Amino acid sequence: METSVQNTTSPAPIVFVDYHGTVGGGQIHLLTIIDGLDRTCFTPHVVCCQEGQFAEQVRLRGITPKIIPFGKGKLRYLRISLPAIWSFFKYIKEISARLVHVSGLQEAKLAAHACKRAKIPMVWLVAP
Repeated sequence: METSVQNTTSPAPIVFVDYHGTVGGGQIHLLTIIDGLDRTCFTPHVVCCQEGQFAEQVRLRGITPKIIPFGKGKLRYLRISLPAIWSFFKYIKEISARLVHVSGLQEAKLAAHACKRAKIPMVWLVAP
């Protein structure tokens, strides 16, 4: 007798953050991860710090990227950094993110404080 197990819970929202607007090796790696996700288990959300080729590639995958400008990602630019961190915090709470994935220092600067305050784990993966 064959039985099937159905996923009765909704897919877990995972947020991927990318600082660069261009598509290079790190962005291709990130898109590969997104393409390989089991959409019955995970819902990918993408935060881009600027419009560009990467955001367009995300849209081609049927995902609407959230654009949160982060300036140069340096603390001396507090007038840009603090509102960006606050916007990111509100966004990850709004979608009930279960995990945040970053792949670089600029992304980590945006996400780390918000994730800690929201009590959402952050994974920092350095692409090969």
